[in-house]
Amino acid sequence: MTAFSEADLDQLADFVGGALDGTPEADHVRHLVSTEESWAEAYAMLVTADAATRDELHALGAEPAVVPPDVAQRLDAALAGAIVTPPTDAPVVDLARAREARRRRRMRWTAGLAAAAAVLVCGGVGVQVLRDTATNSDKPSAAMPDAGRAEQQTDNAGGVLPAEGSAGSGSAVTFSGRDYAPGTVGNLSGQVPQAQSESRNSLSASAGAAASVPSPLARLADPAARAACLGAITKEYGGQVALVDYAAFQGQPALVVLVDGSRTAAGKRLVVVVGPDCGIGGAIADERYRTTTP
Repeated sequence: MTAFSEADLDQLADFVGGALDGTPEADHVRHLVSTEESWAEAYAMLVTADAATRDELHALGAEPAVVPPDVAQRLDAALAGAIVTPPTDAPVVDLARAREARRRRRMRWTAGLAAAAAVLVCGGVGVQVLRDTATNSDKPSAAMPDAGRAEQQTDNAGGVLPAEGSAGSGSAVTFSGRDYAPGTVGNLSGQVPQAQSESRNSLSASAGAAASVPSPLARLADPAARAACLGAITKEYGGQVALVDYAAFQGQPALVVLVDGSRTAAGKRLVVVVGPDCGIGGAIADERYRTTTP
């Protein structure tokens, strides 16, 4: 057994090769090499062997490898057999014409998609117009007093719109954008008579009102989504929705809903503040605040 057999040759090899650089193990091996004779001897032999190996590899790499003649001939024959010569009667492809044909096909496809989208949009508008016409035909004549005209919305300019999906008759939907707080949200009750007295059936008001809805509440601007939200509120608390305001509560976009005759308001009006997820899954789901008001 040699003297350096007591040294850990694997650890020494990692140390010489630089694998332990920057680690505590490198300091440990360095200490052993400087204090232990067996480690010092093994280290010297490994360094010498490493240098000699590197020199030999460098010398081998400096000389080009010589391919035996018979091997070179077989390689040449194999490469020659792999070359395929195209037939002389093969058609010549005009790349420019091929690119132009692809471009025209894409244009026809895009035009077809645009036409289909237009048909869908126009069809949706037509269905909505027919639905509104059928609904309006069931309503009483203009002789009915203003207080009995239900389902109306008011934008900031004073226009009132059909309020499809607002639960209960006599309700109105406004777009005040007001930033309510716990101390001011009860003021919503005083807006009901004003909203109903300003009733005007105006398509231009409808466009302005929809544009005034902040993007987080865009889902609830859809009549079906709003109906689901208001239905969830009346299902939970009972009563009838009197007013819906697209506004904010403590700086966050919110729907502020005034409910008459709820089970929990004890003869008062109930004010419920909900967020954009109201009505998802048939539940309120996103209630932010609730209070009562005379």
